[in-house]
Amino acid sequence: MSLGSACLVISFACYFQWAFLCRWIAELESQLCRRFDNGVLMSEFERAKRGFSAEEAYDLQRQYRANNIAVAGEQALYMYLNMPQFFPHQVVARGGAVMDLPLAADIDIEGSIGAVSACTALGELTLDQLLNDPRSRVQGFIVLHRGRIVFERYPGMRPEDNHLWWSSAKVLAGTLAAMLVCDGVLDPTRPVEYFLPEFAASGWQGTSVQDVADHCSGINAEELEISSYASPQSELSRLIMAERILEPEDGREMLTHNEALLSMTRKRPAGEVFEYSSANTNMLGLIIEKVTGRRYADVLSERIWSRIGAEQNGMMGLAPQGNAIAHGMFSSSLRDLARLGLAFTPTGQRQRPVISKEVLRMIQNGGRPNLYPLSAKRPTLTEWFGESPEACSWQWDAVFRDGDMFKAGFHGQALYVSPTRDVVAAFFSTSDERAQFHYLRPIAQSSAFDITA
Repeated sequence: MSLGSACLVISFACYFQWAFLCRWIAELESQLCRRFDNGVLMSEFERAKRGFSAEEAYDLQRQYRANNIAVAGEQALYMYLNMPQFFPHQVVARGGAVMDLPLAADIDIEGSIGAVSACTALGELTLDQLLNDPRSRVQGFIVLHRGRIVFERYPGMRPEDNHLWWSSAKVLAGTLAAMLVCDGVLDPTRPVEYFLPEFAASGWQGTSVQDVADHCSGINAEELEISSYASPQSELSRLIMAERILEPEDGREMLTHNEALLSMTRKRPAGEVFEYSSANTNMLGLIIEKVTGRRYADVLSERIWSRIGAEQNGMMGLAPQGNAIAHGMFSSSLRDLARLGLAFTPTGQRQRPVISKEVLRMIQNGGRPNLYPLSAKRPTLTEWFGESPEACSWQWDAVFRDGDMFKAGFHGQALYVSPTRDVVAAFFSTSDERAQFHYLRPIAQSSAFDITA
């Protein structure tokens, strides 16, 4: 081949490589525009905010695939507002007069909260800017101070909508267990098999109720990343698939809810390390049912939901065998999530004494800080808050040195309570983005709230 021919071949090769690269870049830009263009994403959230039309709802119902729930897309956006259409649920009945949440008259407080700034993966943004940014996919955000609403926004849902809590619901199980301990009904030092003899020969043998409540059971079902839920080798995935939240793609037979828990093995001795797992919460649910003789949702209604002044009934998702999916499938309005948080504050305890001071002390002081440093969850929480929490306690992800408490949910739901400052913050999202978590502690510590109750 002559030098000229060789150069021509090389030129054509470079041209086609360049053309391919340009086409690939154009395709990538197109995808990014479809994902991030305000018009496209806002229309998706606007549909959720105004309520999905019949045609949109039927279309999303037809497209339903269990494994799509792991993707924070439009189907998840619809599902999280309509979970009883996709899973069996039990009503968690409200009761009594609704707890009034008056709107605060001080617009300066609202403005100062909206102006709280944080450095996130989306950039340096104020809270107002974050909520107006469609990439955040935050659907609702509320802040209470002394029982008054000082900040409330609904970028992607209606105020009356019930939204999925995901793992924020774990605090319901932890709080119920703490209440039963205070009542003398549940001994937290007893092992699981004392209450559930069928678990005597399982990986749970010898694990105390306290170790289960504080996520240091040592069971081999830690939640580290998405593969923890979907991998065929994951013991946690057996539970998630038993609940039908996900379905196996390899055709393997699924276990029942209790079979999945019974099949779990031990990773390490109990009481050594904080290792977060939804299996612990569902085990608490079984123990709560055993010592009360009632279904989990009924106990939750009687002890908490019917007493906090909830505006609407809660909804508890169920596994096919009827077991409560206590670790996360609970839905309510955003204001009712805030009312739960209010029960842990001085205002809530004064107006509706649902959570006793003894239970609150157990949660704030009952964690084990020595188990926290080795936790795989600690770096993430430290990054969100700019400081390391002290401990996990009674299913709360984080209890801080000042007594503030925090619990997060998969795809961006959260409850933050500051009993000292009488502040509650809560939000719902359908998002893989975690920018919204960065604002919670700065809001609670804002100079807009004085410490004097």
